[in-house]
Amino acid sequence: MERIFRFSSDHCDWKITDQSVTKKHLGGKGAALAMMAQAGMPVPPGFTITTDTCNEYRKLLQDNPDKVDEWIDALMGEVLGHMDWLSKQFGYTPLVSVRSGAPISMPGMMDTILNVGLTNENLPEWEERLGKRAAMDSMRRLIQMLGSTAYGVPHEVFEFQLAKHKKAVGAESDTDLTAADLEFVSQQYLKAFFANKGFDFPIDDPYTQLRSAVLAVFDSWMNPRAIEYRKLNGIPEDMGTAVNVQAMVFGNMGEDSGTGVLFTRCPSTGKNEIMGEFLQNAQGEDVVAGIRTPRPLTEMAEMGAQWKAVYHALGDVCVRLEDVYRDMVDVEFTVQNGSLFILQSRVGKRSAIAAFRIAVDLVEEGVIDRDTALSRLKKAQFKVVRRPMLDPNFKEEPDFVGLPACPGVVSGKPVFSAEDAVNCTEPCILISHETTPDDIAGMNAAVGILTQTGGATSHAAVVARAMDKPCVVGCTTLDIDALKGSGCTKITIDGSTGNVWVQTDVPVIDSSDDPAVRTVMNWCMEKLGAWESSPVDLGSDHRPHVVQAAYWWGSLEVAEAVVEGIKQMPSRENVKLDIRNPQSFMPETDNELTYCFGTEPDSDVAFKKEFGQLLNTLIKDFPDLDIVGAGGVPLIVPADYAAFSVLAD
Repeated sequence: MERIFRFSSDHCDWKITDQSVTKKHLGGKGAALAMMAQAGMPVPPGFTITTDTCNEYRKLLQDNPDKVDEWIDALMGEVLGHMDWLSKQFGYTPLVSVRSGAPISMPGMMDTILNVGLTNENLPEWEERLGKRAAMDSMRRLIQMLGSTAYGVPHEVFEFQLAKHKKAVGAESDTDLTAADLEFVSQQYLKAFFANKGFDFPIDDPYTQLRSAVLAVFDSWMNPRAIEYRKLNGIPEDMGTAVNVQAMVFGNMGEDSGTGVLFTRCPSTGKNEIMGEFLQNAQGEDVVAGIRTPRPLTEMAEMGAQWKAVYHALGDVCVRLEDVYRDMVDVEFTVQNGSLFILQSRVGKRSAIAAFRIAVDLVEEGVIDRDTALSRLKKAQFKVVRRPMLDPNFKEEPDFVGLPACPGVVSGKPVFSAEDAVNCTEPCILISHETTPDDIAGMNAAVGILTQTGGATSHAAVVARAMDKPCVVGCTTLDIDALKGSGCTKITIDGSTGNVWVQTDVPVIDSSDDPAVRTVMNWCMEKLGAWESSPVDLGSDHRPHVVQAAYWWGSLEVAEAVVEGIKQMPSRENVKLDIRNPQSFMPETDNELTYCFGTEPDSDVAFKKEFGQLLNTLIKDFPDLDIVGAGGVPLIVPADYAAFSVLAD
């Protein structure tokens, strides 16, 4: 099989017939790029090195490490041939991004390097194309990203140099730095690299830059955070990752350029509206890294004709992508001098409640059928949507307000590092300026996540939604150092509103019976061959009604209303009354699940007695009523348990 496949607006080596096969070999990102290129969307050209090649490399490392260099040299010979093709698309050799792309989305877990190929020799050419400031900004980013990712220089080494110079010149933001400032910072980066590694950064060697970037992406498949993420999400190790080499487009060329991330529907609530964020004069990693707090996408429409045109073009792209994916889509984009480019698309991560609402909406819109909707929902999500919510009677003003990133109300001890979260023996809230992929274990250990910077598409927000972990981001007024020294023992966050309370007892109640969740439960009842009818209003049509005691077991008031409703019906010919309790048709191994639904085994003795008396009067008045209470009848289950049983693992 070929190891490298090209994509562009007028050429695509891989012809997509089966998306699952494409993703297996090209990874999710490579498959999406090929699909969008074939569909004529504005995708910068490039090529994808397959997941099979990554696995070939990993096997060689394990079985025959002496042959690795020879193997890499042969692969790079193929890569350079494809770089020649890419150069012909432009008439010059473009700078490229080198990105990972596993078959299953692992947001923030693996590595990306931008601006590969920029050297001292070709810098003047790029200053002419981009402007001096954007070219120097690209140089600064290349040294930092390749230095950290491929050569293992700690990220903080570079951040220290940047922060020191910003302080020296009085710059609040990276965008306040001039071209001369960025040139100085780049030189400091090169010195810091040499001091850390003992050899020079390959600033004059584009081949070495590209070679080390490709290897860094292969190696990122086995970095600790990726291993931890796969363990948490049950992702097989033998999938491997693809490497996507793509011509750079530049969002850091001035006020008519920028970068952003959007979701075709709200990933927190499931509402059918585009939700996204962007930064002007920035490159892609700035948004997802959470280093700067971005602006809402809707502001684009108010920023003049050029940005308004980009905003409407993004809306068209969203419609086209939802048509292809038949699902909510996560999109990364860059705007260069007013021109829109799509860098990535994938099925978007979402909160549990959003998953239910989106599934129901897509069925009602005729996009998918019920079976497809049910296959996209998980048992773990069903548990999450039944979590407590903030008591609406609680009116105390929050101490801080950030951006809501993933719903849920949780309280815990504040901790300020991933390591402390892992080692904490009580519920804790992980608090940081922003999270990084290295924080994955601590994010998993905490009950909630709170960050000072970043937006709803930052790393913290995206990973929290994938974990269904309550999260608030962009809480810019939060003074983390002051909080550390305050002696605070309790933080509460509401991921639905962005509200944060310090040292406050915040009351919660059972989550509301969301209509989307109820709809899915009804689908599950029907899938198991049971009909769900309202406990009181039994309906007047002639279809069979199975009236389930298990559905309202434990509520004598409802039982009385149901019995009275049966008595008042003009005919009971199409009615079957199932008097079994919830536990009677659950496997013993699943008894503990009843605690999820608020019913404890052996706690209903009084109800059984009262209900028995009601049944005696019903049987006396209507001896022909079909009552199910013994074996040999079709399985009828309570709605909660039915949903839990039917939803996908």
